[in-house]
Amino acid sequence: MTNKNEKLVSIIIIILSLIAFAVIACILIFRKPGEVQEIMPKIVGYTVDDVNGCYSRFFTLDVEYDYDTDYEEGIILSQSIAPEEAYIPGETVVKVIASGGKRSSETTVVQEAESVSETQQTEPEKPQLEMSLLVESPQFEFETMSEGEPSTIITSGIDTKDEDILDALDDLYNVLIKKYGDAGFMYVNLESGASVEYNADVSFSAASIIKAPYVRSVLGKETDISKSFEMTEEMLNSSSELVNNEPVGTMFTIEELAKAAIEKSDNTAYKMLYNYVGYDCFNELAEGLNRDERMTDDNYWFKLTARETAVYFKDIYFFNEKHQNGALMKEFLANSEHNDLFSDELREYTVCEKYGYLPQDDFYTLGAAAVVYADSPYAIVLYIRSSSSNIKTQLFHDCARYADNLNNLLNR
Repeated sequence: MTNKNEKLVSIIIIILSLIAFAVIACILIFRKPGEVQEIMPKIVGYTVDDVNGCYSRFFTLDVEYDYDTDYEEGIILSQSIAPEEAYIPGETVVKVIASGGKRSSETTVVQEAESVSETQQTEPEKPQLEMSLLVESPQFEFETMSEGEPSTIITSGIDTKDEDILDALDDLYNVLIKKYGDAGFMYVNLESGASVEYNADVSFSAASIIKAPYVRSVLGKETDISKSFEMTEEMLNSSSELVNNEPVGTMFTIEELAKAAIEKSDNTAYKMLYNYVGYDCFNELAEGLNRDERMTDDNYWFKLTARETAVYFKDIYFFNEKHQNGALMKEFLANSEHNDLFSDELREYTVCEKYGYLPQDDFYTLGAAAVVYADSPYAIVLYIRSSSSNIKTQLFHDCARYADNLNNLLNR
């Protein structure tokens, strides 16, 4: 009898264990995803679009707009669930107050605010970004005419007694003298001002390279880059040059035209900016940089030396870092469709490059200018002019690699 009772108890225990296991398994299998908790991130200071793009799978925004602010439209000013609080993904609605955009030209980047509770609202700190046309930047010696013979490597701020550096300079010189045409070159470190030049004061047709400092001047001066203008027949640089392949009559904002002029090197977009926005902004920029170039009603193309081009790209670097529209300028240059000269060789970095090409009856000019975001950023400029249309683009790759090797040695 005892054995039968023990067996019965064992069977009951086994059955109960199986039932408990089945119940736990069902809970695990059929539980709702919403029962898992996540930690709420800080979303104050970011745009509604950015937050929806990142977190729409986790929570939903219930947006109320405040039209009496100084921030760009869509910037989130407060959130109903404080950062670091737990929430259930898929079932949570976060109430936010966002700027309705009183002044659309205001900053696109806002510092993250302190954590807020459901009953508290806090405004994000205003960013420390410049809004004037000119931004602060140091003056380097490379902005003045240097002493030295043409077709030689000239350095400034570089220890030429260092054997490794001497070897790097030799590599650079040896590739420049195999230029297959006239060449002008400039390298300058944007932190120390150390520079290397070769025929840096010889003038070349800048061609589309000039679009970079011009667009930078527009982004530095215009307070509302959402203003739009019509692409008319008169605005076409040629009958086939349509901005983004859109038909005549299409309206484009200043931002869209600036993007097309840089990323696609679009001549019609450049012409539209020049005619609608004007060129006073460029002339003010040139004057502020102690440059002699001036745009007029009939002229928006220039000849530039490698040194003069480096002055403009040094300014672009500090503009990218300090101005409210600098992030846009950096994005446009980094995404240029024709970045196949310096950028192709220096793929380990972000390279903000603009190229220029001018075919003429008796000679061809190809140039490129860039800001290279290495550990120690630098600017690099190279022009080559040849009687042959078969310009050796390998020269740009070689100069980029040797200049980068030198830059690494200088910042060991």
